[in-house]
Amino acid sequence: MHIHFEQQSQFAIKKIWGEPKQDISAICYDSRKVSAGSVFICISGENHDGHMYIDQAIQKGASVIAGDNPDKLQAGFDHNPGTLFILTEDARSFLAHLSIFYFEHVHEKLHTVGITGTNGKTTVASYVQSLMNNLGRNSGYLGTNGMFSSKGRISFSQTTPTTPESLDLHSIFQELYKQGDQVAAMEVTSVALEQKRVEGIEFDIAVHTSLTPEHLEFHHTFENYKNAKMKLFRQSKKAVVNVDDKGMADDILDSFKGPILTYSLNKAANADVTANNIKISAAGTAFELIVGGESYIASTPIFGEYNIANLLAAICTALHSGYSMQEILPALGSIESPEGRLEVLAFGERKIILDYAHTPPALKNLIKEVKKMPHRRLIVLITGIGIRDREKMPKMAQAIEGEADEIVVSVDHPGFNDPNEIISHVIAGFNKPLAGNIHRAPTRHEGVLSALSLSDKDDLIVLTSGCINGAQLVKGEKIPHSDKDIIQEYFERKEAVSNLDFVHV
Repeated sequence: MHIHFEQQSQFAIKKIWGEPKQDISAICYDSRKVSAGSVFICISGENHDGHMYIDQAIQKGASVIAGDNPDKLQAGFDHNPGTLFILTEDARSFLAHLSIFYFEHVHEKLHTVGITGTNGKTTVASYVQSLMNNLGRNSGYLGTNGMFSSKGRISFSQTTPTTPESLDLHSIFQELYKQGDQVAAMEVTSVALEQKRVEGIEFDIAVHTSLTPEHLEFHHTFENYKNAKMKLFRQSKKAVVNVDDKGMADDILDSFKGPILTYSLNKAANADVTANNIKISAAGTAFELIVGGESYIASTPIFGEYNIANLLAAICTALHSGYSMQEILPALGSIESPEGRLEVLAFGERKIILDYAHTPPALKNLIKEVKKMPHRRLIVLITGIGIRDREKMPKMAQAIEGEADEIVVSVDHPGFNDPNEIISHVIAGFNKPLAGNIHRAPTRHEGVLSALSLSDKDDLIVLTSGCINGAQLVKGEKIPHSDKDIIQEYFERKEAVSNLDFVHV
C-alpha cells in the first residue's frame, strides 16, 4: 500500500525525518514480526518500550519507524538516515488510525456492537452473536473466549486477554467481512479503551452491563475505571443500559445524546425491556418479557437470573438493530451460551460448574443461582488473580464465606508473584481463616484436583475464575491449562482404579 504520511491528518504527526511517501507491506508493533517494507510502531507497555527495538526492526527490513519519544527517534534516524522516522503525539493512537487506513475502514462495513462492564461482557457478546445468527444476520464474536466468525473459530494468537490490539482488531474485522459476516459483537474492556485499541471506531451500539471495582492495579481509582468505560459511549451511535446497575447507569443516561434502550429485572424500574416471573426448569428458563408495555412469554435454554439480564441486553441490541419482537421471540429458543459461563458438566452422580466469576459481586450472583440446583454438598474453588488488583482478593473470601460446605483457595495467573502469598491474601478475608473447610492449593491444577477429591456423589462442584483462558500466566510464560482436561483425567483415573481386579496372595 502506498501512503503519503504527511497527507493523513488523523495520524497526528508532529515531525518527520526522511521521505514521507512510502510503499508499506505490513504494520507491526512486535519487532520479531517485522519483514521487508513494514511499518514498526514503538508501543510502550508495562514491561517493554518499543523504542528499544528500533535497530532490530530496521535490521529485519522495516522501512518506517513511528513512535512518541523524540530523542530515541532522532537518535534512530541519525544512525539510519535511509529510513523514514515519524514522531506522533501518541503511538497507540497512531497504530489505531494507521490500522483503520491500512484495512480500508473495513469496520464501517460491519454492524459493530461494543459491550463493556465489569461482569457480563462475554455472555452478552455471545448472546448478541447467537441472537443475530438466529435472526439470519451472520455475526462474529471477539473477546475472552477467542475470535469467532459465524462459521466458527478464527485462528488467532491473542496477545491480550480480551480486546485485541487495534492492528489485530482490524485484521479480524477484515476476516469477518471476507467470511460474509455482517455483525461484530465484541467485548471492550476499560484497559482497551485507555490504550486506544478501539480509537477511531464509531460503534453502532454500545452496551453497558455493570460496574463494580476491578482493574484497580491499572486504573488506580474506581473513578478512573468508570471514566475509562464511559469513553465507549462517546464513540457510539446508540446505547443499551442496565438500569439495575448503580455503578454507571445514571452517568450514561445523563450524558448520552443518541437513542437509548434500557433493561431491568425489576418491573418497577420502568425500563424499556423487562423480565418478570422468571421460572427455571431443567430445560432452561421461561419468563414474562415486557417490551414497551407489551407482554410476551419467552422461553430460552439458559440458566441464572443474571443471565436473563444479559439476554435482555442482547434483545435491546436486536431492537436497536431494527428487528421486531415477532422476529426476536422465536429466536430466543435456541440461544447458545458461551463456554465457561455457568457451564454444567455431569460426571456420574456429580455435577461440575465452570464459571468465570472473578469478582465478589459475580461470585455472589453465581452462588445464589447454583444453590437453586439440587445437590447434597456444595464445593467451591475461588482464586486470587496475581495479575489483577490485590484489593479484591480478600473480598472474594468474604463473598463465599458461609455459602459452601468446602472452599478451596487457589491462584490464577500468578505472574511474577508468590502463589502462596496470593492465597494468604485471599484467605485473610475470612472471619475464620483456620476453619477446617478452607483448603489451600498453590496452583489451579492442584485446586481443581482438590475440589474434585473433596466431592462425593450428588455433590455440586463449582470452579470459578480463569477456567476458560487456556493457559496460566507464570513468570512471563503461558503455561497451557484446561480445567476440562484435568476433570476428564481425574474421573478416568478414578474409573480405572474402581475397575481394578485385586489379586490376594
